[in-house]
Amino acid sequence: MVAKLDDLLPELIDAGDNGLGKTAIKNRFAGKSKERQAELTEKLGALIRSGAIWGPVKRKGADVYFASGRGPSIETASGVINTLVQRSGVKLLSKAGLEKKVVGVNRRFFADGLKHAISSQRIVELSCGSSKYYLHREVATDYFGFTETGVAQEKATAAPVAAETHVVKPSLTLEDILPAYRRLKAENGGFSAVDIYDLLLALNVRKEELHRLLIEENKAGRVAIHHTTSLNVSREAVEAAIRLPGVAEPFITVVVKNESWTHLKTRWR
Repeated sequence: MVAKLDDLLPELIDAGDNGLGKTAIKNRFAGKSKERQAELTEKLGALIRSGAIWGPVKRKGADVYFASGRGPSIETASGVINTLVQRSGVKLLSKAGLEKKVVGVNRRFFADGLKHAISSQRIVELSCGSSKYYLHREVATDYFGFTETGVAQEKATAAPVAAETHVVKPSLTLEDILPAYRRLKAENGGFSAVDIYDLLLALNVRKEELHRLLIEENKAGRVAIHHTTSLNVSREAVEAAIRLPGVAEPFITVVVKNESWTHLKTRWR
């Protein structure tokens, strides 16, 4: 006997970071019934559009779905990279060698996870010609005398020079848009899908800058951008929508999957 479709979300939540494979979901919630399979496909689509779940992600050739805020991300990939570099000790890992060790669902986030691990100063990137090698910060501190004080002094020395040249405005981040997103969501009666156009007006930022952020965060799995099934879409909403190469329809709305998410600060811990 197949399970109720209403139990799909609770079971995905219970699955946590392991998620549920598409085949397992199909067997449990649809079985061999074509009618139930169609209903399941519709249910999965509705949960994705609402931001309650995301996926699929390839894991060993299988499609896997996760509850919002669970599963692989830039942060989980960064954590895996940090552990691998730490275990390597004084034996430097090359970029190619490190990438080979990041397997499974975190592999798709390797590039961004590596940047995150470096920017948060958990690992140090060393260059030798065109090659890149990586060393854990604790190893760097123990063996090469890198200290938090030394980093702070270096930044303090460089600060006056930067002040005399120009100040670069930091790029828009997910943290920057969350207050406006939450307000618009509340105005929508709690419905998670917010029009990109409304978000653009609320933030008063350049469309290109907001699009860049949303595309990056969509790839990272923290937000989801969607087409619309409504026929009553304003011209302004269409003009503010995201258009991606090879995709005919514009992306009109955005859902933040985990609103409590915040970036790790770039500092020595």
